[in-house]
Amino acid sequence: MTTPEIKALQDSLVKMGLMTQAEVNTGYGIYGPKTTAAAAKLSGIKTQMESDIVKEANANKILNPVAEGATGPTIKYNTYADALAGAGGNVTDMTNQYGQPFSVADQQAALSAAEAAGGPAFEQEKQKEQQDAAATLASQQQQYETYQRESGVNFAKDKTAQDQSAAEHGVLFSGGRQQKLQNLQSAYQTDQASKRNTLGTNIGNVARDYQYKYGNQAAQGLSQYYQAGGNTYNPNGGAGSQGLSSVYNPAASNFYGTEVKKQKVGANQYAAGLLWNKGNKIVPGGYKNQF
Repeated sequence: MTTPEIKALQDSLVKMGLMTQAEVNTGYGIYGPKTTAAAAKLSGIKTQMESDIVKEANANKILNPVAEGATGPTIKYNTYADALAGAGGNVTDMTNQYGQPFSVADQQAALSAAEAAGGPAFEQEKQKEQQDAAATLASQQQQYETYQRESGVNFAKDKTAQDQSAAEHGVLFSGGRQQKLQNLQSAYQTDQASKRNTLGTNIGNVARDYQYKYGNQAAQGLSQYYQAGGNTYNPNGGAGSQGLSSVYNPAASNFYGTEVKKQKVGANQYAAGLLWNKGNKIVPGGYKNQF
């Protein structure tokens, strides 16, 4: 299946020159080998970029604390990770090395770099959880379908046994025999309704958890696993089959996706950290930012 998140990642990789549009067109929205290779290149660029930022910061003594007793400004952050965390995702109060607010283009570039850096890991985790959810839902469906087949066979056996008994006692057309057949039908219908309700509850629990983590659109991608059929029990015939219908409706809940939100917040914080370090330079007369 394809996802809009992977499509967005591939579009970004094309803009960065790490994939061609022709490569994307062979599997738009699919995290295949070509996308994996391009993401690996991006990961290398990201690692080098982080290394350059750290080297530059260390060269400018942004991340090195002032020795005890020495004169000079107090440096708040001692490590690159501390600087990222301290940025808090807020770039509105940051200024560049010239004391000016970062432009929208600067902010967007940092955010794009942050999203691209974290995107592959997020997609892999999402894909794994999607596969786990699909496997669980498929197993639940299979168990119900096994019950459905066996129930149809058992109904036919029970009806045949009642017909034979009625024939032996000469009551094939009596009202009592018809009542017994209706009772048999009711018993099987009631049991099936109970099993189908249980199936709906189990599917709902798995699907709702995935939807809560990754949002409504992601849950729609599992819709094929929300279907269940049933048997018809005819007292004057035998067991038949009903069409498929949904036992879980994602539209009943409205989830943005907690993991999606975490990923976006993390990207914002990462981007803010990149800008934070970029803006804290040594300028004539000392450090630009005194923290």
